[in-house]
Amino acid sequence: MSLRAIKLVTFDVTNTLLQFKVPAWQYYAKVAKDYGFNGPDDQIKTRFKKSFNHMWEKHPNFGKKGIEWEEWWTQVVSMTLKDHLPSGTDVATVAHELIEEFRTDRCWQSASGGEKLMHHFKNLGIQIGVISNFDPRLNDILNNVSLKKYFDFIVTSYEIGYSKPDERIFKCAIGKCRVPVTPPEALHIGDDIVKDYQGARAAGWHAVLINPDLDKGSEPLQHHVFKSLEELSNVIMEKKLKL
Repeated sequence: MSLRAIKLVTFDVTNTLLQFKVPAWQYYAKVAKDYGFNGPDDQIKTRFKKSFNHMWEKHPNFGKKGIEWEEWWTQVVSMTLKDHLPSGTDVATVAHELIEEFRTDRCWQSASGGEKLMHHFKNLGIQIGVISNFDPRLNDILNNVSLKKYFDFIVTSYEIGYSKPDERIFKCAIGKCRVPVTPPEALHIGDDIVKDYQGARAAGWHAVLINPDLDKGSEPLQHHVFKSLEELSNVIMEKKLKL
């Protein structure tokens, strides 16, 4: 199937459309040191991942059905930095600074090839959207990196209450289209094989992955995995994309 049959393209955000300027845990370390953090940096790296995963299991989707998303992140920060901040440090203040910093272009940058690809889709008359497991800051982030102008809609898991790979988040995206679209006319671009690729395909969509570390393996992945948006863009421009 060719791209000519596609009426909607959606993007995942983290590690697909946007990249961290430095790894998130490194930025945590930078800010924490301003508050007197005295632990090793590699401990922040380990604890951040563990704390994020713990909170996602305990309060899925940034605490959508239990706690406010700001409190969700405050607990992640607290678990990540505990025992290594000076006595009396207000962890909520540290967390607030990190929450606000990660709303800005000081932390995020557009992935190479992304804007070129979106220009191409726009020229073809294809609707463009975002489907991301994200909290309410996403609109501000996309605006701050000058990408929001490209999108017909932005769907976040927090907004609608469903996270990828739940088929309902893809159904919601189709419902936001200004021109009617059926699942076989939609393409999702992401980096996670379960949340993005399998989730979209289970919803009846086409999907491709941007992941430099993923083995292409056998069909259908061998035609659907790309190292970067730049590589995907080149394949599309050469009309060699196989869906």
